[in-house]
Amino acid sequence: METIRPTKGTRLHTFFLRYLLFLSLGVILLVVLLLCLTMFALSTNIVLPANYAETQISISRDRIATSSSVTADMIPDLVDYAVFSKEGKFLAGNLSEKEAFKAWDVMKKDQAQGITQFYSFIERENEICILRYYLVPQYRSAIMRKYLPNPQLLDILLFIIGVITIATVLAIHFGRKLKKKMFGLQEAIEKIQNQNLDFTINPSGIREIDEISISLEQMREALNNSLKQQWESEQTRREQISALAHDLKTPLTIIRGNAELLQDTDQDDIQREYNNYILKNTMEIEKFTKELIDLSKMEKNIVREKTSVKTDAFMTEVEDQMRALSLEKKLQVDVQKETLPTLILIDEERFYRAIINVIANAVEHAPENGKVTLAVEGAADTIQFTVVDSGCGFSPRDLNEAAKQFYRGDSSRNAGNHHGMGLYIAQSIVQSHDGTLLIANDLSAGGGKVTITIPTDFALA
Repeated sequence: METIRPTKGTRLHTFFLRYLLFLSLGVILLVVLLLCLTMFALSTNIVLPANYAETQISISRDRIATSSSVTADMIPDLVDYAVFSKEGKFLAGNLSEKEAFKAWDVMKKDQAQGITQFYSFIERENEICILRYYLVPQYRSAIMRKYLPNPQLLDILLFIIGVITIATVLAIHFGRKLKKKMFGLQEAIEKIQNQNLDFTINPSGIREIDEISISLEQMREALNNSLKQQWESEQTRREQISALAHDLKTPLTIIRGNAELLQDTDQDDIQREYNNYILKNTMEIEKFTKELIDLSKMEKNIVREKTSVKTDAFMTEVEDQMRALSLEKKLQVDVQKETLPTLILIDEERFYRAIINVIANAVEHAPENGKVTLAVEGAADTIQFTVVDSGCGFSPRDLNEAAKQFYRGDSSRNAGNHHGMGLYIAQSIVQSHDGTLLIANDLSAGGGKVTITIPTDFALA
């Protein structure tokens, strides 16, 4: 498989510098656009220049100074006024009395401006007219002046909104572009998480990302080789176990056959006792060998066809075997069935083996004259088999490891005559049906509880 090679792609900082360059160009274009709009507004008199009021005051100054009285129609637009006597008495104007006396104080201090306003003073024969104005652009329309911020503030707001918009649009664009560049890297990580090591990472065009991709590719290759070696080693181990189990069958059959023949001969008590030992342990080894062969077949992941099985008939076989297994210990058998589907789609032989393995485990750990319960319940999306025994229950370690291969449990629950493969085989079969096997303790019975659940994909109503 080809691996990614180092490329002379773009540096990551160059990628971000491009973003800053485009952002700067966008801001410059925004400033030019706002300037053009401002010039257009000024040229069409939609917006009046900042010195408009000051110019109009210069034009109207002589008229205000020489007229018999000051009236509102003499005062230019955008200008407020107040008329005082020489002694400082407020006579007329559209300024409030408070604002008028503030303007008077500014005049007395010989200032032409206050904090934010500008003032012009016109001497009349017996009066003084004070005009207040602002050196900022203003709208010609009174309605616009009432409802809109002044043009200067509006330009600032439009500039801020424009910069934010440009930055956001460019960030989205460059973000998507960067995400596209990193897609191969992200896809590779997801495939490794899903244990899929058969892939190639395409160059992104950005040097730093490609360097990470090269490291990831090297890790993938090393991991793939390691897993391949591990798989080959595991496969060899399975084949050796399977071959050994098959090789043991012939001598075991011979030993058992001869031991059974010896039982038909005249033997004293000691000879008969020794012969029984041979038979008993030979049968135990045969059972263990059969489990090894079954385990070997399962671990080869042979795909077997599932068939529609009548639930009632299947349950009858399970119940019969459950009662047969319980006879030796004189166990009470309780079978509960609720809302069962008519058919279940399963590999009947293997799924039957899984259920019986769980039941056999419960029987093994139940005390003499105890009780074993099998509860089967169909639901909207699952069918569930729960087996409970009246034994001492699973230890904390058992709860975590009881379904592991060759785990035989602690002495409190281990009867000594099993090989730690029953629940492991059951779990493997259940998983092949896309189901789950959960191990717990039953609070009411006090014993162990094993629950098998398969989805309704395998249950037909």
